[in-house]
Amino acid sequence: MNFDYKSIIRNAVLLIILIVIQKTVVWFISLSQLNIAPDFVIIALIYIGVREGKISGAVYGFIAGLLLDVLSGSFIGLLALSYSVSAFIAGFFQTENDRFLVRFNFIFAVFAISILSNFIYFGLYFQGTPILFAKVMLLYIFPSSTYTTIISLVYTILPRKKGFDRSYLSES
Repeated sequence: MNFDYKSIIRNAVLLIILIVIQKTVVWFISLSQLNIAPDFVIIALIYIGVREGKISGAVYGFIAGLLLDVLSGSFIGLLALSYSVSAFIAGFFQTENDRFLVRFNFIFAVFAISILSNFIYFGLYFQGTPILFAKVMLLYIFPSSTYTTIISLVYTILPRKKGFDRSYLSES
């Protein structure tokens, strides 16, 4: 088995930086009393899952989620489960020409997978409480997923490498 250590180190450093940002400064941009905040880590995990595949995404998702769970101190394993399933599902968006890493395709993938991630996380987090699931959807899942998707727009405006193949656009 051949490992690309450069890619592993790059992804690990990226995730550690985003986890530190997520735990320290993201509260500056959180909205409302419900602390709706963008999830920078899930955006990176979706990118990794789409870029490197289901298994790599799931492994990175589990490790990043477990690290965030340990740092937050509650429900150990809940974010690990949510992130690993979400990054695994992101791997299904992997194509030969990286179609889902380009512009609005990536936005679609982020929104869909962010809803899944938040559905798993908040669905289990509020299990056994008197809060109706419809209320959880309206107050936590959709706002958090929408905010994360809006933040992921930054990725779509970043400049690309000149060698990036976009030939699939002319095929349709």
